[in-house]
Amino acid sequence: MRFLLLLLLLTGTGCATGLSAARRAELEADAQPALAALQAAKFDDARKLSAEALRRAPENSRAAGISALALYRQAAHDFVGDALTIASSAVASQLLRGDLVNRDFLAFMLDRTDKRLQEVDDALAVAGKDPGFNLELCLACWEVDWNRSGEADEQDSHLLEIELDAAGQPLPPSDPRRRPTFRFDVADVEWLRAMVHFQRAVLAVGGAYDPNVTFASRRKEKLLLKLKDPAKLLAARQFALEGLDHAEACRQRVLAEIDDDREWLPNPKQQSHAMPLSVDDALFETWGGILSDVRKLLLGQEGVSVAALLQLGKRQWRDPPGGYLDLGAFLTEPRDLTVGEEELRPINRDDPGALSEVLGSVLGPAYKSKMAPSALIERLTRMRREVERGEDTFERKLRYLFWLN
Repeated sequence: MRFLLLLLLLTGTGCATGLSAARRAELEADAQPALAALQAAKFDDARKLSAEALRRAPENSRAAGISALALYRQAAHDFVGDALTIASSAVASQLLRGDLVNRDFLAFMLDRTDKRLQEVDDALAVAGKDPGFNLELCLACWEVDWNRSGEADEQDSHLLEIELDAAGQPLPPSDPRRRPTFRFDVADVEWLRAMVHFQRAVLAVGGAYDPNVTFASRRKEKLLLKLKDPAKLLAARQFALEGLDHAEACRQRVLAEIDDDREWLPNPKQQSHAMPLSVDDALFETWGGILSDVRKLLLGQEGVSVAALLQLGKRQWRDPPGGYLDLGAFLTEPRDLTVGEEELRPINRDDPGALSEVLGSVLGPAYKSKMAPSALIERLTRMRREVERGEDTFERKLRYLFWLN
């Protein structure tokens, strides 16, 4: 959970125009008030001061990076508040026997969050034009009421701290390594831009369907998840593809780095990094392979083998059903999803044909009898076997999945 929260709070930048030393010093000095506000966790002040600096010099990469982080924090804060509002209204609606989710408010929440994430990405794009971008931040030093208890309490103060060392041993409460200062650089902008695009893809999928499940007919024999905006699924696919582009750009930039200064995401040759995250060439190769696998799934070039997917579970199928899940078709050939009593009844493991019928009925064109199989399942299976053999820890694998988008 901690790594997911960290993902909601980080920034960086970098990319391609040259600045003289004098001009860079001038721009960084102009952004200093905004940076001081950001370092003090005064996010609203940081947002306003960075906007003023950008009005004076639109190419100010440091001001753009600060603006991106302040805007992102605002988007995340308001999204959580809106989600809590929806949850409370859902309880009231059930008591009044109304719709579970207020459609209009959900649409407002998703649209507002998406627009703010677009603003974040726009700011990162500006910062990304400067190959010399850097931003130093101690995330764990922020005094913020993250848990919304009404004040920044002890739980909040430890939320973003580094708790374990590289050997997995707890760091003493007073150890300065618990609160490191990161130096975000040119590669990190791509990391955050990838995350922003993936989050916008999730928002688009959420906005594509009616959140309130209804019945498909008056006889109420089938539940219906109504597709209300097919264009949002196409947008989600595009966001995800662009996110993969940024993730691959991040991977390449990190591998190409020759400096070694308080790295957020290190390459195998870098040693200066506070996170207890050991990396090697194999990890970066696996990362690249996963990005390629997901791209092929989104483009419909490969599908997820149902048989291989089912065999990931602890209970093995003696004769697993065939067929493939086509993510590309799910996004490009969308339709309403209906589920009836036959689809909801327990599947007999000795009758693989029954599950194939259910998948075909529910998913339609997104379930294919023949496709080129994705290597993604094989990679996940290998990771599971390494964990079972004790060659790696489950925590480390999960950390990589979250850390590398």
